[in-house]
Amino acid sequence: MGNRHLFIADVIGRIGICTYSILVVWTKIARTMTTGDYSSHGVVFIIAEIAAILFIGMMCVVTLTRMPQVRSARGVEPYLTAMGGTFLFLLIAFLPPPMVLPDAVRIAAMVLMIIGFLSSAYMLAILGRSFSIAPGARALVTTGPYSIVRHPLYLTEEIFIIGMILFSFSPWTVFLGVVHWGLQLRRMSNEETVLWAAFPDYRSYAERVPKVIPFLPMRGKRAATTG
Repeated sequence: MGNRHLFIADVIGRIGICTYSILVVWTKIARTMTTGDYSSHGVVFIIAEIAAILFIGMMCVVTLTRMPQVRSARGVEPYLTAMGGTFLFLLIAFLPPPMVLPDAVRIAAMVLMIIGFLSSAYMLAILGRSFSIAPGARALVTTGPYSIVRHPLYLTEEIFIIGMILFSFSPWTVFLGVVHWGLQLRRMSNEETVLWAAFPDYRSYAERVPKVIPFLPMRGKRAATTG
């Protein structure tokens, strides 16, 4: 892919991500402002919405300010996988009503969602201008949480997904969770292919840093730090 195509794809990606972010943030702000529930359940819900707004807003900011790519993925599949891994759980709005669970489980689910959103926002801050949804090489980040696992952002996102599955528990949400994790694993592999080709220092990084689970020897031949 030439420089012109990279530039066009980057501009389209920035516009799409930020448009989506603005719509979601606007919806969440409106929903948070109209809630009148000040019980423990309602307060946790408001905190979860604020955490989501923070994360999505940060995603828009780092997308607008990100560095240009030095290398991108080949073919359509890596981009489709990235979009699926990012937006698959929007389908939850079209699923049948979830099972009725105790309030304690729903509160625990929202706490996981809050932890997932806040920790994901922290990962975005660490990545800064090297963040990308689609597979692309911008810069190598190996400090902070990226010195513990190669894909800490995916790990924190899965904490949120587990919370969402519990909050809207049904066989369908469990199925979506399994599909989502499969897409994320493929997404990591695609990113590692791109960054392995773009930077010379991945072999030593992969040899000493697990892929996604801390302290678990899930080391591979390739390493990446975009997600």
